[in-house]
Amino acid sequence: MRKIYLALSFIIVFTAVSTAQQVNTYPVVISFNSMCCGVPDNAPVIKLINNFKKLNRVKRMAVDSIGPMGKEGEYYLAFRLKELNKAQQQKFIKQLKKLAPTMTDKGSAAVEEQMVVDKSTLSSRASITTLKF
Repeated sequence: MRKIYLALSFIIVFTAVSTAQQVNTYPVVISFNSMCCGVPDNAPVIKLINNFKKLNRVKRMAVDSIGPMGKEGEYYLAFRLKELNKAQQQKFIKQLKKLAPTMTDKGSAAVEEQMVVDKSTLSSRASITTLKF
């Protein structure tokens, strides 16, 4: 009986841990969407990241690239923002929100805060890659 109890406890703990690792909540995510012919270039976002780092003396920022989400290359850039303090986080999010509407060369970009990404619900083609700036 004790062995069964231990085995069930192990299964429950293992399931809880593996499920918790599959769901991430990101403070801010910028999604690159297609209108017909691909997605906007991410160069303005990369420029924003590099300028923000320089002005705020941040050594490194990690960003998760999640995709492809659709047939035309749609993807997300998901920011954890653990490297920034609260004031810097708010400032960075504000700058992203200002930048996103200007990115209309091929498609559009949108900013979403507190986005929950569940790895188990992503398409089979989608992957999560961490980029370091």
